[in-house]
Amino acid sequence: MTTTAEIIKTARQFESYVKNIWPIHRKFVKNKISKRCTNCAASEKMIELKPTGVCEKCTHFTKPLVDKNTTIENELNQILREHQGKGSGNYDALVLYSGGKDSTYLIRRIQTEYPKLRVLAFTLDNGFMSPVAQQNIAEMLPRLNVDHLFIKPHDKFYKKLFRYAITHLNAEGGYGTVDFSDGEFLLDTARNLAAEKKIPLILSGYSKYQVQNGLKMNQFESPRERELADRVATAGLNLKDIFQEPNDLALWWQASKHNPKDIARLIFPLYAWDLKEEEIKDKVKEWGLMNAKNHSPIVTNHQLVALLGVVDVHQLGYSSFEHEFCRMIREGKALKSEWQPVFEFLEYTSRSGMFLKPTILQSLKWLDLTLEDVRIKFN
Repeated sequence: MTTTAEIIKTARQFESYVKNIWPIHRKFVKNKISKRCTNCAASEKMIELKPTGVCEKCTHFTKPLVDKNTTIENELNQILREHQGKGSGNYDALVLYSGGKDSTYLIRRIQTEYPKLRVLAFTLDNGFMSPVAQQNIAEMLPRLNVDHLFIKPHDKFYKKLFRYAITHLNAEGGYGTVDFSDGEFLLDTARNLAAEKKIPLILSGYSKYQVQNGLKMNQFESPRERELADRVATAGLNLKDIFQEPNDLALWWQASKHNPKDIARLIFPLYAWDLKEEEIKDKVKEWGLMNAKNHSPIVTNHQLVALLGVVDVHQLGYSSFEHEFCRMIREGKALKSEWQPVFEFLEYTSRSGMFLKPTILQSLKWLDLTLEDVRIKFN
């Protein structure tokens, strides 16, 4: 059994190697990794590269003249202002809190700009929470001075969900199937909790990309008709194909069981704010809330992300998470120098198993799967 200390050590080693050693190592193995767009770092296996070395999307990309949409920021501000003190229960807003920099930023900014908005922070433990994220949560909650609730469904529930999802990947790989279904259940749990406690707003730290490409929305608020609909599938997978027990199905969102007036509005503030990654990092640092070494998604994201990355490389040739970060790089919201080495080394180590193999084997063991089941073959 891989211990918490070993998990943290592996994540730290990966991050340190990418930053300090990989730039040298890659010179000797560059023929074993894919070519990448010279502008956004997209893999040639993800998108066609032109003879110039630039990908198709970058060739036709035009950066908007105005980065900030003040209209939707004003609309968001009005909603948050109007809900201060208006919840019929003890809280006005339920904020999803992962222990990462985005959700930490979200809570503190809400507290600063809307001090009368009564906030309940909420964390869902999927059984694979990063030990660093757990440590962040323990350290941040006293500093944020916010009420907080932890929910952890039984392990068998997640085992069914993740095992089925990873063996039934859609075209978007681990990001679009396993990670997406995990996120959908997180939102459904928040919906249930908000309805139970009569909390009128749910605030999520999803990025603009996650809202647009994951939830297929071009606005910062989930449409009311979506919130009033019962959940029957996730990531294109029929829930009844995954879960046979009524108690498991009942954990998903069933709007028809609630009075419509108790169903919260689901808001994505980071969509409206549309910040650069560095802006969030700098602000969290300025507020003295999080050590810089605990910012990175490499160490704060859940432990299955490593498995998803390796499965993607073996089945797609690249990590499905690259779509999000390459877009952010293209739009000037993330640094190519930071993320290209991560995805290059992930591609390389997914073949060799360097650093990651023990974690991969442990994750597969928990899911009762083998390397062959997910088409992984280490060199």
